[in-house]
Amino acid sequence: MRRLLASSCCLLALNAHAGGSASEFGSAFYTGLSISVVQVRVANEAGKGFFGSGVVVAENEVVTNCHVTRQGVRVEVAKGALVFPVFGQKVDMANDLCLLRTSPMPLRTVALRDATSVRPGEKSFYYGYSGGIEAFFAPGRVATLHPHDGSAVFETSSGFALGGSGGGLFDAEGRLIGITTFLASGHSGGYFAMPADLIHRLRKQPESDIAPISGLALWERPDAEQPWFLRVARLGALSRWQSAADLALAWTRAEPDNADAWHQAGVALLRDQRPVEANEALQRARMLSPDHPDVLFHQALALARSGSAEAAREARDRLALTDAELLGKLDQALDCSAYC
Repeated sequence: MRRLLASSCCLLALNAHAGGSASEFGSAFYTGLSISVVQVRVANEAGKGFFGSGVVVAENEVVTNCHVTRQGVRVEVAKGALVFPVFGQKVDMANDLCLLRTSPMPLRTVALRDATSVRPGEKSFYYGYSGGIEAFFAPGRVATLHPHDGSAVFETSSGFALGGSGGGLFDAEGRLIGITTFLASGHSGGYFAMPADLIHRLRKQPESDIAPISGLALWERPDAEQPWFLRVARLGALSRWQSAADLALAWTRAEPDNADAWHQAGVALLRDQRPVEANEALQRARMLSPDHPDVLFHQALALARSGSAEAAREARDRLALTDAELLGKLDQALDCSAYC
C-alpha cells in the first residue's frame, strides 16, 4: 500500500490533557496539549537513529506507532532536557500502536476518549513534532470515521506531514481521540489516525523487551488484505473512480448496514460522473448515519448535478445546521446556482 499510503515516517508528536477549551484558541490550550508530548528516540542494531513522538497516556506509559520503534534495540523518550529510558513495550503491530514503559516521568497524562462518542464534523487538533524537531499544531475537523476492529479509524483534515508518526489527534477539550499514523500518498486524500481507545486493549497484552518487531500494519499489507476503506481510498488516490465505485459497491453488498460503505460508494460514483447513482448510495448512508456532514455535502452535490434543485436545497439546509465550514465549500462548489 506504499503506492497509496505513506507512513508519517518516524517523526511526530503527541499530546496532552489540555488546560483550556479549543474554542478559545489561546496559548493555554496549546500549552495544555504540549505538556504530555514527548519525543521518541530509537537506535537500531547498526546504531542508526530514528525519531518519532509519543503521548503520555498513564504514569510512565507512552503510546506511539510501532513503525517508529520496530527497528529499535534501544528506545528512550525525551521532554526538553529530560530523558527517560524505555524498558519494555506492548505491541499491536496490526493496528500500528505500541505502548512504551518508561522510567518515572514527572509529566501530565492525557485523557482518552472512545471512538464511539466522536461524531463526524467535530473539531480536531493535531499536535506533533515536524521532523522530530519543532512542534507543529494543526486545527481541523473529523471528516469521517471508518469502522475498524471494534472501534474506528479517524479521517481528519488536521494535516500532518510525512515524518509525523505517533502524533496526537485531540478533541476540543484536549482529550486524545487518535494517534496520527498514515496519510494518502501525495496528500491527495485524507490523514488517518488510529483510535486511542485501542490503548485499553493494548494494556492487556504481554510486555516484550525492546527488540526489532516483525509484522505489517494494516496500511502496509497487500491490497487484498487491507480493510475495505483503504482499498477504496487507494483507487481514489489514483483517480480510478470507476474501479473505486465498483469496489465500494461490492463493499455495500458485503456490509449492507455499514454507513461508511455507502458513503464511500456515493463519493466514488459522484467522482465517476454518476450523480443519480451517487445520490441513491448517499441516501442509504444518510439513513444509517443521519446528518453526517460529509454525506450531506456530497448528496447536495449529487442532487444538484442530477437536476434535483429542491432536494439539493433540502440537503444544503440540513448541512447548514451541522457544519458551517462545509456549507461554505458547498456554496462555492456550486456557486449557489442549484438553490439560490
